Amino acid sequence: MIEWVLVGLLAALPTDAGGQADAQPSALAAPAHADAPTVTARVDKAEARVGDALHLSITAVSPTSTPVILPENIDLSPFTELDRHLEEKDLGDGKMRREFVLTVAAYQPGALEIPAVEVTYFGKGGEVLSARTQTIAVNITSLIANEPEPKLKENADPVPVIQRDYLYAYIAGGIAAAGLGAALALFIRRRLRARAAHRPAPPPRPAHEVALERLDRLGARLASNDDLRPFIFELSEIIREYLGARFAFDSLELTTEELVLRLRRRVPVQEMRGFVLGEVEGWLASCDLVKFAKVSPSMAEARGALETGIRMVESTRPRPAVPAPGTAAAEVPHV
Repeated sequence: MIEWVLVGLLAALPTDAGGQADAQPSALAAPAHADAPTVTARVDKAEARVGDALHLSITAVSPTSTPVILPENIDLSPFTELDRHLEEKDLGDGKMRREFVLTVAAYQPGALEIPAVEVTYFGKGGEVLSARTQTIAVNITSLIANEPEPKLKENADPVPVIQRDYLYAYIAGGIAAAGLGAALALFIRRRLRARAAHRPAPPPRPAHEVALERLDRLGARLASNDDLRPFIFELSEIIREYLGARFAFDSLELTTEELVLRLRRRVPVQEMRGFVLGEVEGWLASCDLVKFAKVSPSMAEARGALETGIRMVESTRPRPAVPAPGTAAAEVPHV
């Protein structure tokens, strides 16, 4: 690929005696061609340290129709090019300003020079012309503070090498305290659970109270329905469950004959008063007819069955103990 080379035309002016290369741009040489660009070069720092980045600006002002090019590979030794970019601006009077900004750095100390940079352009006749800028002096200082006469630093004060560090002790103490707290909380929780487990449950309600309450709710639901068999089914279950709970046996899975036989064995003689097994057996048999023979009772029969069930519960409920006749309270002797 053919490079657009621009023409450099002048030799830049020398820097001032103080070495401030960025204070004055390089001087311009007399144009060697009518369309030759005006080229200047400057650096942003006249003094830097080893490795510091410097910005080298090469500015070319030329007619708009005259392209100015900075070659890709230029020798800036002892400086190294790190980066570059181009800024263009139309000056509005048929002139174009092109500024090539190069980032450079030096890696050795001393009074160094940025060499002249050549720019190129094409003349009207197609000839390739060039110009060089003047070298720029830059002072690069070493990273050692007392260069060029390095001296050893004075002995520093002694510092402790071994010192007590209680960080791990604090961490271990915190972990131990957390573990002890967790163990204590677990112990207290288990004791509370054990105490709650050994707390006696409230005594069960007497069987007759439960049965009478259920019979009362069942009677409140009694209505003149066409089919009263579900009412008799539930009534029979309430009385059967009451008899088993009252006399301590499982009565729900027994037939009527088995239930009556179990009552004959379990009901004490002193509780037989007012408790007629024949009446119980007949009542349960009538409920079995409704249950198994699918006999539908009337409203009067249903009410009678309910009243009989209530009377059986009332007649078999536990009675308070009555002292035997002739038993007198113990007399308190006189002092």
